[in-house]
Amino acid sequence: MNEHVDESFRAQVERLVAEGKLTAEEAAGLLEGSAGEAGAEALTSPPPPATADAGGDTPPDLILKVSGYTLTVVHDAATTAPQLSASQEGEVRLTAGPEGWRVERVGRHQGNWASLRAILSVPFVPRHVRARVDGGNLTLPDLGGEMVADVNGGNLRMGRAASLKADVNGGNLTASEMDGPTHLSVNGGNLTLEDASTLNASVNGGNLKWVGTLRSGQHRVEVNAGNAALHLLPGSSVQLDADMTVGAFKADFPTQRQGGFLNTRHAGQLGGGEAHLSCRVTAGQLKVVTA
Repeated sequence: MNEHVDESFRAQVERLVAEGKLTAEEAAGLLEGSAGEAGAEALTSPPPPATADAGGDTPPDLILKVSGYTLTVVHDAATTAPQLSASQEGEVRLTAGPEGWRVERVGRHQGNWASLRAILSVPFVPRHVRARVDGGNLTLPDLGGEMVADVNGGNLRMGRAASLKADVNGGNLTASEMDGPTHLSVNGGNLTLEDASTLNASVNGGNLKWVGTLRSGQHRVEVNAGNAALHLLPGSSVQLDADMTVGAFKADFPTQRQGGFLNTRHAGQLGGGEAHLSCRVTAGQLKVVTA
């Protein structure tokens, strides 16, 4: 770990590890980068007097803009209001407003952006989150509401949410435990969603890995010059229809194939077939397997 990381920032990271709110791996990522000049003070943005939990005007929602730095959001019930700490002073700002708590960089950025690490500690389980990642790293805890993500380079890692709307245009998004609706768009980059119960995705270049259980309803995947790997967990009950145009198809359960060399149709059933999965692939690859 870098010895030039500010001691107050280091102390906060170590406290969160001791309390089980950060993993050792996450702590290493926050402390390994150069924090600039030795002895720089960590920035703690003082929260407004009223917090969401205290009945103030700011809802427990987050608006996060991550560009060229690493931000880790932690649910910390020991705090009384949201607090932002960073490894360099004056580089990141926390503000409160009617739409939620906003985190973003301040002013013009010079030097090695990747050296900047920040932690946002909130006393509540974040409800709705809107995040834009442009060449940075964002890690989120479990959410109570919906997640709207726009990833244009960089990495976003999150856990549970009620729903997910994601646009990945380069970079990587990893999510899990999605009980509600999902609307996924991959235009370059990689999107991994595990333990999901719905599937609504468009892949136009890039890679989609989806793991989940489909038991009912209508689901769809469209692939244009990209790759989609769908892993159906035990308990899935799926009627599959896949139309392929100059594409490659693979399944590890029985399917029937119709058509010629350029255009083919594949149909199969897993379990009782209560859920319908419609796939359209043009110049791409589709893999549907049982996990």
